[in-house]
Amino acid sequence: MKKAVQIIVGLVIGVLLLWWVFRDTDWAEVGTALGAVHWGWLAVATLFVIFSFVTRILRWRYIVRTAKPVSFRSMFSATQIGFMANFILPGRAGEVIRALVLSRLEKIPFSKCFAFVALDRVTDLFGMLAAMLVAVLAYRPGTAVTVGPEAHFPDWAAPLLHPQAIRTAAFSAAIFMLVIVAAFAALYLNQRLVLRCTERVIGLISQRMAARVTAMLGHFAEGMHVFRSAADMAKSLGFSLVTWGCFSVTFWTLFWAFGLTLPWYTPFFTLSLVAAVISLPGAPGFVGQYHAAIWAALLICSPGINSNVVRAVAIMGHLINLVPVTVVGLYCLQMEKLGLIALQREGEAAETGDKPQE
Repeated sequence: MKKAVQIIVGLVIGVLLLWWVFRDTDWAEVGTALGAVHWGWLAVATLFVIFSFVTRILRWRYIVRTAKPVSFRSMFSATQIGFMANFILPGRAGEVIRALVLSRLEKIPFSKCFAFVALDRVTDLFGMLAAMLVAVLAYRPGTAVTVGPEAHFPDWAAPLLHPQAIRTAAFSAAIFMLVIVAAFAALYLNQRLVLRCTERVIGLISQRMAARVTAMLGHFAEGMHVFRSAADMAKSLGFSLVTWGCFSVTFWTLFWAFGLTLPWYTPFFTLSLVAAVISLPGAPGFVGQYHAAIWAALLICSPGINSNVVRAVAIMGHLINLVPVTVVGLYCLQMEKLGLIALQREGEAAETGDKPQE
């Protein structure tokens, strides 16, 4: 029942965002913008999307190898199948599926693989934090942001579009992520203290919840072996920066493909907003979320920009991410002779506490 509610809420959010972005669209103008796109720059953008597949694996490798030497093929298949599942299945099922695939291919206990996935998300936060800090420090428009009526921003949202309000919101998000990273660092430095404090604090609300949360944190702490090696930690975090650098270059070249002249910080601002929006519940494929984030970011960074051209950019930006992730993920499923629906069911069983096959 809870899963069904999440799916319905996600679909409603996706539909509302699509309606918000594309109502009053001049589709002839959108078609003209798509037809005039520079395919060379678009190809470069797609190549950087594909290159980020490799850098993600290199980042994850320094975490997973603490258990045993793992083949590049297994890590590639697990990563791409997981990311494809995140795109086309509801409820962020890909994170559990990535752990399941690696566990099955390399005979590593599922609990340890899931901890490795969780730790990889922490290193991913490091790159996201860097992108957000660049956006926060660089975003300094001289006047309040004004967008045309085609943006459909309500009157009450006007104060939120003030440059200081936008910078404050982005800075607050960056601080929040820093707190999360600090919490994980504390878990590494003094696992017993953190687990004991967690159990006592959450126990004030529910003993059952406290037991589940502390058990989850305990499993996660088992996968933090990478922090026992400063060199491995530095390499993992370094590849996180490279990965988010690829994302930034993808947006740069995407904007160039449409002949847009934008402030230099626009890719970082767009990337930060996209990352924030797709982290919320939404429709499969991030439909609506991805489009709304790109559309809003460009209208904020470049007031007066043609909104129909921005819609074309949003459509193409979504496609150059969705198509490679889906195609490569399906190829990995076929190569490893796995079924996505079976993996989804096994992942749901794991989330409810049933032990998956190892």
